[in-house]
Amino acid sequence: MKVFLDLDGVLASLFDAISYRFFNKQYKDITPEEKAEAKKIWYDREHFVDNFGNVEEFFANLKPFGRNGELTKAIIDTVVKEFGGYNICSHPAGIDSKASEAGKRIWIHKHLNPLPDEMFFPQSKATYAKNEDGTPNILIDDFPPYIRSWRDAGGIAIEMRADNFNSPEQVRAFLTKELNTAKEHINKPVKEAFNDYVNNVLQYLA
Repeated sequence: MKVFLDLDGVLASLFDAISYRFFNKQYKDITPEEKAEAKKIWYDREHFVDNFGNVEEFFANLKPFGRNGELTKAIIDTVVKEFGGYNICSHPAGIDSKASEAGKRIWIHKHLNPLPDEMFFPQSKATYAKNEDGTPNILIDDFPPYIRSWRDAGGIAIEMRADNFNSPEQVRAFLTKELNTAKEHINKPVKEAFNDYVNNVLQYLA
């Protein structure tokens, strides 16, 4: 099994960068009407560039979460502690997919330590929901449609927005619990299959 981390909203503070530019407050504090207004930049490249400039530079210069990136660091440290490594799975921005991917790669090398095992920037994240042997992978993401499609494809998804946490301790407690639950879910079919095998052997020997 593998763990895949979203970038925007989980590790990089994309939405606050947008909400502060337009409304001078955190994204989680803006109204539904303001969110609808903010989303317009993703459908009009000129509108985006007028407000944020170069697409690659915008993504490369996003802030990590927390003071000095402490929340982002807590996420990476917890996943590495529980699974030994992680992967990035981030959807490129449709206004300029190549530039946004390039900017995200720069951001990753600037802010993440250790670096991910692999980086993916697919149109459909659900492509990576399962391994070739059928075992599910884990996605940590903040966007409900990606969560649903990952689960529909047979993977395990953990919904998380880093700006909902106030301290690294809260991040570690939440993720440790969720990742251990995911491990139990993944390992349960293996244990059940082994128990069935043992029961069949015992019945044969009886």
